[in-house]
Amino acid sequence: MADHHRRADKELVQQILLDDPEFLRRIVERMLQQLLEAESTEHVGAAPYKRTQNRKGHRNGYNPRKLKTRVGTLDLLVPQDREGAFST
Repeated sequence: MADHHRRADKELVQQILLDDPEFLRRIVERMLQQLLEAESTEHVGAAPYKRTQNRKGHRNGYNPRKLKTRVGTLDLLVPQDREGAFST
């Protein structure tokens, strides 16, 4: 019974990966976006909309960017800070 369940899960995963070629691109895009947000939070010293004593700057919107990878072209929003000192 357990083998049948694992086999069904494996088949479902394979079907998703084969039927949706954008699946991997979306995963990579989402992970890179989260990394950019984490880098920006570390640079500024505070998460978005948070006030801390350690704040070193302020966020100032996003710059849309495209990144070509082997899984496809990723559409990313690169965070900006007011001073323009944040770089990835």
